[in-house]
Amino acid sequence: MDLSLEQRLLRFLSREEEDERRSFRDLRSLPVEHRVLEGECVRGAVLRNAGPERFEFDAPENLSKFRDGDAVAVGDGFDFQAALPLVYAGYDAERGVVTLEKDRFARVDLSELERGETYCIDRRPLGIRGRLQDVVRAGFADARLRDVLEGHHELARDDARYERAITALEKTDLNDAQRAAGAAAIATESLALVQGPPGTGKTRLLAELIKILAKAGCRIALTAYTHRAVDNALRAIHAADPKVPLFKIGNAGANAPQLRKLGVHLNPRAVKLPQSGVVISGTCFAIAKMTAEERFHLTVFDEAGQMPIAHAMAGMMLAKRWVFFGDHAQLPPVITAHHADREVTESAFGRLHRVYGGELLDTSYRMNEGVCGVVSDTFYRGQLTSADSAASRIMPFDGGGRFDEILDPAHPVVLARVDHRQPGMRSPEEAALVADLCEDLVQRHGLDPRDIAVIAPFRAQVRLIRSALQQRTQLGDAKGLVVDTVERIQGQEREVVIVSLAVGDPDTLDRRAGFFFSTNRLNVALSRARTKAVLVASSGAFTALPRDAESLRAASVYKSLYETLPCVDVTGAYCGSEG
Repeated sequence: MDLSLEQRLLRFLSREEEDERRSFRDLRSLPVEHRVLEGECVRGAVLRNAGPERFEFDAPENLSKFRDGDAVAVGDGFDFQAALPLVYAGYDAERGVVTLEKDRFARVDLSELERGETYCIDRRPLGIRGRLQDVVRAGFADARLRDVLEGHHELARDDARYERAITALEKTDLNDAQRAAGAAAIATESLALVQGPPGTGKTRLLAELIKILAKAGCRIALTAYTHRAVDNALRAIHAADPKVPLFKIGNAGANAPQLRKLGVHLNPRAVKLPQSGVVISGTCFAIAKMTAEERFHLTVFDEAGQMPIAHAMAGMMLAKRWVFFGDHAQLPPVITAHHADREVTESAFGRLHRVYGGELLDTSYRMNEGVCGVVSDTFYRGQLTSADSAASRIMPFDGGGRFDEILDPAHPVVLARVDHRQPGMRSPEEAALVADLCEDLVQRHGLDPRDIAVIAPFRAQVRLIRSALQQRTQLGDAKGLVVDTVERIQGQEREVVIVSLAVGDPDTLDRRAGFFFSTNRLNVALSRARTKAVLVASSGAFTALPRDAESLRAASVYKSLYETLPCVDVTGAYCGSEG
């Protein structure tokens, strides 16, 4: 018997919870150094500042996968029962500082943490999925919400409200696609989706839309999967109209001091929340804890391409009108267990867009014409164009150097080929080339290290590249040069982006195809670049034949890039006779 969507989502949550418990049991049985390699621990963190709510730790080397809002435990790395529960609130890579916050739902004495002491920061289970199961059951009891999720709903809009919205948006400097998307969102009687590819002004449009709705007296719930996304949206709304009252519930996140300066009311438990002309925000986890009595004119979702369906339902239950901002072509939700039912692993944006479609923001203000052309043709069916203000940008270039063929601005996206056959998740050959390219960009072409980002799919390769950069004396300390995984650099942009794929053995790739051949990650990596993107890889990375159909389709995208991008073969210089 076929299961309903409700039953499938409940099964999805149960399997995720079971996998989380099993993973934590296995994780805690590993030595500290192995947990660090898995990206699930920060060791050697020295407490520098401690307050009743916030704690700062010196941690120069942080390769963890932690995101803002993740539940963590601070202790000696061995006795987990004695570790103290806190919440991850961010990492300042330039200062080498991890910020943690008090967990408002944990009754513990945090005075045990001592300044100057060294700690391990480990992940701990959040235990939110049980609450989400209640959300799913309650959501499917609402016939209208159930019909929307199952694809049986007929979208409708208020034409008079649409015309008023167009008039209001014409007073802004938004482009035509942004105005059309904003008006459709304001006028919807139920659901509107706005797809915002990289650099297309999605957050700016969100802010203008909310400003108009707040001025009209709407009570708006604003939510996203991460604190970073919520805080970015709040900053944009304040910039659009400082008079809009802004609230944030739940843990404040790393940006609490900056948000307070903007007048955002944080953790307003004792305050009666206004009933009109206000924005009340929080992550989907915080929103899930709001009482059923709280009602809103509409809920606005940001970065909805990373939000699982069940998590989005918590925000959908607060209102009868919903506006989703996101991009299902960028990073998907974080899923821990294996699910044969792929539909339930979709993001809320991905599922709803597949059923109802949406408005596409089609002009990138970040990427020049060359970078945008590759990203558009590869990931957006050729529908994305570069804005006039960005199209003609070129990378600073002083010809006559060793790497001119790779760095020539005439070719904004280039494949630098290093034919190694490394079977693991690291390549010394690629790391050496990446470090040499960074040194050349800074020393010869005059780029500020802060204008360069290096991206690799595996933390082992990230560490190897960082080590190689430290050996380049001409780079100095290269302060601000980002070397990290795709997940940690989403939302950022740089003049030049170098992507190291690391793996060169087709057999290894066949086994790890689902992760490696992710078109979403590749899209995010390449689209961080304003004027130049260099893909460093072995030809072996493009000859794998994954076993499942989805990975095979994704691998074909990589192969297409390999066949169409300008290619510079530097194998002889970095692999010697092994190449």
